[in-house]
Amino acid sequence: VDHVPPPMGSLEAPLQILVANLDSSDYLGRIAVGRIFNGKVKIGDEVAICSPSAPEARKAKITKLFSFDGLKRIDIDNAAAGDIVCLAGMPDITIGETVTEVERQAIVPVIAVDEPTVSIVFGVNTSPMAGREGKFVTSRQIRERLERELKANVALRVDFPSDSDTFIVSGRGELHLTILIETMRREGYEVAVSRPKPKL
Repeated sequence: VDHVPPPMGSLEAPLQILVANLDSSDYLGRIAVGRIFNGKVKIGDEVAICSPSAPEARKAKITKLFSFDGLKRIDIDNAAAGDIVCLAGMPDITIGETVTEVERQAIVPVIAVDEPTVSIVFGVNTSPMAGREGKFVTSRQIRERLERELKANVALRVDFPSDSDTFIVSGRGELHLTILIETMRREGYEVAVSRPKPKL
């Protein structure tokens, strides 16, 4: 408190929230996480979503608002400049977009997301040890898990060939893909993976 300055920002300026992360909920759908640079927001507000790749803003309504207490997510009714918030009600929002006011649109400069560099083939475990560790072992279950991962992991790319039970997963390096594989393993998924190759 003595040495760290308070957040910069004006409550009277147009709302500016830069989406820096995504989460997902079975009940609320896609959840945008970002910091409020300027302005204020409350549940029920109609907002504009501005994307650098689209000429016109999309409209949405804030249906749920969360803040953080340590690592815990807590329900709030309103937030203002300097707060880090989670917003629900925007099913197609993505990282790098700006949530702003409908009437006074103020875009925050976009965050560049690096393109994938490495690819790995995911498939059903067909080794002699198959079925001994995981609960989720079918290609349908693996596919559903990868589709869920794509909602929040914007640097990940997955090709779903229609004529195959394998999936080509591309990420920003071996560590990026290793974290995904280990997370899935801890969740009970059993997969066979190929050696990494440079993404073409």
